Amino acid sequence: MAEETVKKIASYLAVNFSSLLKRQKRLKTLKEFGPIRYTEDMAVADLTSISVNTGSDKVQTSGISKVPERVAIMLESGYVEKMQEKMNQEYEDLCEELEYVSWQLDIIDAAMEERMTERQRVIFRWVYLEKMSLRYIHNNLMPECSLGTIKNERDNAVQQLAEEVRIRKATANVVDYFQQLGTEAERDDGVFESDQRTRYGRRNQKNKRNTKAPAGEAEKTTNRSTS
Repeated sequence: MAEETVKKIASYLAVNFSSLLKRQKRLKTLKEFGPIRYTEDMAVADLTSISVNTGSDKVQTSGISKVPERVAIMLESGYVEKMQEKMNQEYEDLCEELEYVSWQLDIIDAAMEERMTERQRVIFRWVYLEKMSLRYIHNNLMPECSLGTIKNERDNAVQQLAEEVRIRKATANVVDYFQQLGTEAERDDGVFESDQRTRYGRRNQKNKRNTKAPAGEAEKTTNRSTS
């Protein structure tokens, strides 16, 4: 792996430390539900909605009168079984995504605990997990250190993360993961926007939409990194 790619991956992981933890938490919650059991009642509701919603403002009574017949035909053709297969596949995809996210966080945790100094680890956590600015850290948390010193410690922490990436790549048998991570780092250049919602996620999270993380979330995730 090229040195420039290693540096980009390290930067990508650092910038998205907080996002990865939130993503892992969401995926773990969804995984606990297990695969959705798609029932005939769910199928009837879905098929009725599909049949009635024609996309036209005009009421089509002739079409509505045939809805039960069309629903019955779809059910007889194995619609429930096909949808169950789809739900099972989405659950498998979710589990694979959780494994990939957890692998990325494991790299960060290892670098923090085994490679960074205590000061580097604290500054890394403040900057990338709690999203504090260097000036805020200087003015409120480390007034004894200059801005330049804090910046250098942050940069050195990311270098230690890059070293962990380099060692993992040389010794671990996870080529596909590194290829995917390298592609994401090159494409997004440190910006993490992937938070796809599958039908599985929508069904289990419909009551959680547009809700903010509870107070103290940053403190809890900080404790996770040091456990």
